[in-house]
Amino acid sequence: MLKRPGDFGGACLIGECTFTSDLLLPSSTYFGLHKAGTYLYGTLRDEDGNLLRVLRAVESERSMLASLFVAEPGGQLQRDARSQQMWSGPTSIGLNDHTVVFASVGSDEDARFRFAHSESGCVWRETDVLAVAGDPVGPAVQWFNTWDGGACFSATAKYRVRGACLGRAAEGFVGHEIHYFSQGFNWLNAPYGGGREICWQQIANEYDDGSTIQATFAYGADGWGFAMLHDEQGAFIATTDIRAQATVRTNGFPETIRYKFADQSWTWRIDPQGERPSLANIAMLGADGTCTRDGDTRSVRYSMGNSDWWTDGRAETIICRAP
Repeated sequence: MLKRPGDFGGACLIGECTFTSDLLLPSSTYFGLHKAGTYLYGTLRDEDGNLLRVLRAVESERSMLASLFVAEPGGQLQRDARSQQMWSGPTSIGLNDHTVVFASVGSDEDARFRFAHSESGCVWRETDVLAVAGDPVGPAVQWFNTWDGGACFSATAKYRVRGACLGRAAEGFVGHEIHYFSQGFNWLNAPYGGGREICWQQIANEYDDGSTIQATFAYGADGWGFAMLHDEQGAFIATTDIRAQATVRTNGFPETIRYKFADQSWTWRIDPQGERPSLANIAMLGADGTCTRDGDTRSVRYSMGNSDWWTDGRAETIICRAP
């Protein structure tokens, strides 16, 4: 059946971009779309190598979702009780001399939140829970997608950060993901929650030779999907022609996801501590792992590899099961 005018199905327009201050401000519009939210996520390791995961969603005037996940030796990620110390309530977003600051409004000293972004990097503080800062990994990446009656524009930047989490020295990567939607839509009530998204990884690696890569790989229905990779030499590889195959644990978490695109083959593997409990009543699991180029034998010192993975049956087309 032919699509209505303005509906291109899952086809995405993709590319790299600068991560300018106007992109972060709630008053900005792109393609006539309004900013729906900012999503901050940190994937860190303490000095013993244990996985730490920090998440926060910030709307135009409030931030009601914030969580800290901690993995103890031999265990999986669990939401830490100290998540309750993280600010939930009114926030402001302001521009001060090319620095955009997200901050809690009316918080006391025990629950203060502040995230500052500038061209030189970011600083993220969550009172006694988190204090990290770092530099951009490279250019941001962006994608635009439509459906009958709406559209989404998203851009993501990543930072290599160091600092402390729960008083422990910690370092790793922070992602800063922004969504613009047509009025009345968000990720879950748009086609992505309705079946278009199957899996989506945000990826960054620092190797033992000091080199870094960053990428985002996504696969879904209606032709939605993309691979955008900044490799070790700084080359940018981008395509919407991507294939995916996955293996799954008995509890529903993905074990591996292999992405093939252009002349590349990359495999995401769940971290030994990477199962993350679901906090919402939806059929999507979050998991953390590391994604590397097939055949690359270098050691990864620090990585980000957070994954969306849907468990409502939509992923069956890419799951490889034993006969």
